[in-house]
Amino acid sequence: MKLMKHPYVNAAITASISLFYGVIFFVISGHLEFERMLQHAPTLNHGFWNGWSAFIGRGCLKYIGCAYILAALCVVVLSFIRRADYDEYQAGILSVSFIITGILMVLLFPAALVLTLSDPNYAIETTLFLVVAHWSIFLAVNLAYTAKWCVT
Repeated sequence: MKLMKHPYVNAAITASISLFYGVIFFVISGHLEFERMLQHAPTLNHGFWNGWSAFIGRGCLKYIGCAYILAALCVVVLSFIRRADYDEYQAGILSVSFIITGILMVLLFPAALVLTLSDPNYAIETTLFLVVAHWSIFLAVNLAYTAKWCVT
């Protein structure tokens, strides 16, 4: 908890995970072998999953990776603008947000498992959707919290 009082810790954790996801999305976006794994018949009669599969297949994950890196850069810049440490209340909120993010990831895993078992052809799409949804929500909330903290 004491470690979370420093805004640089939040910025470093958020930036490192976002950079990791951003690099992974850049590497797999447009990669021939990855695209080959996505080329399967649309066995699910569901527009969302077929659209998500087409989105990934077109190499559009690089845009999500760019957004992650940009949002993480904003968190880092906002953390350096206001150099004051978080008080105990703010550090508690930030720590709870990290804990809730971890718990949600653990809870979303069984849902992804059920979706993968329902149609194994969409295992990659399901896993990527879980990662994108999970980290996008966390990054948006963290960016909003950091911006609010920086303004006040």
